[in-house]
Amino acid sequence: MALDRQYKIKKIDNSYILYDIDIISDPVLELFDRDYHSNNEQFLPSDLSGETGIGRAKVIYFHSDNKNMVLKHYFRGGLVASIVKDQYFGFDTEKTRAFREWRLLKDMQKLGLPVPNAIAAHVKRGVLYYRADLITQKIENSKTLADILMEKSIDTIQWKKIGSCIKKFHDNNIYHADLNARNILLTEVGDVYLIDFDNSDFRADSRSWKMANLARLNRSLLKFKKGEDDFNFVEEDWSDFLEGYNG
Repeated sequence: MALDRQYKIKKIDNSYILYDIDIISDPVLELFDRDYHSNNEQFLPSDLSGETGIGRAKVIYFHSDNKNMVLKHYFRGGLVASIVKDQYFGFDTEKTRAFREWRLLKDMQKLGLPVPNAIAAHVKRGVLYYRADLITQKIENSKTLADILMEKSIDTIQWKKIGSCIKKFHDNNIYHADLNARNILLTEVGDVYLIDFDNSDFRADSRSWKMANLARLNRSLLKFKKGEDDFNFVEEDWSDFLEGYNG
């Protein structure tokens, strides 16, 4: 896939960095080092970040080039994680999880969709496996939908805005592989963003996968409701969400 002119790939030893030169002029490997940021004065503690994480991913917040940024390291899930926690099989750098998610974010941003700004993707290659990281710009003054509902309920207008937001992604045939209450961000002024597009992609237009996507989100909300007595989600909220989605 051809790069836009402002997108570059930098090779350092066995590492490859895909980045946007309009945002960062000359990325270095330290940008993707969690320990480096944790020991740096520009590290943002999680209790000051305004977010509790990107979905289920472990993230580091830091400040660089006059921007607050989020570093996500790709960890495996399921049973295989106990054996190989962050290594992925693959030979083609362009097909790695980090490069694919970075490019998808850029494509969605061009469509005017509310997603984090992709800054840089990093892949460190081994003989058969690779490790990967992604840096995005932080969505300021935001919390996940899950965290908000643990504190309070949200009104009909906000539920409709969430439904309308997801419909915009579906109208552009974008499939979110893990659409759940932790991958929806709400800002203090009520703006809605989707995050964590690992393994997501453009798909052929089909009502079936879109409805399955919504069902996944509904299951997520019901799971939180079952696990948290004070989780503020009721059946009427989902009706409001669907009204916004169906517009």
